[in-house]
Amino acid sequence: MDENTLLEKINETGYMLYQNREQEGIAAVAELLPVFQNMIKDQTESQMAEGGAFALMMLRELLEAYQSQDILGMADCLMEKSVLFVQFYFRQSEK
Repeated sequence: MDENTLLEKINETGYMLYQNREQEGIAAVAELLPVFQNMIKDQTESQMAEGGAFALMMLRELLEAYQSQDILGMADCLMEKSVLFVQFYFRQSEK
């Protein structure tokens, strides 16, 4: 998935959650979790050194919110931390 498609998916999911479209939002988060896991796994050594801790914290926070069905927690994590991670990931991949 390319950066723009992924950012669009994150935004759509976040808005679903904020608009109380819970079931759709939760399903979309379930689709995003393995994408983030693969991105973290596929990071280069320099990406891990520069942003690995943040990436793991973001994924842990999103997973905890998902497991506890914390709708606002998922939305906030997506709109803040996940967007930053995706932007970092693709900027570092271009180097």
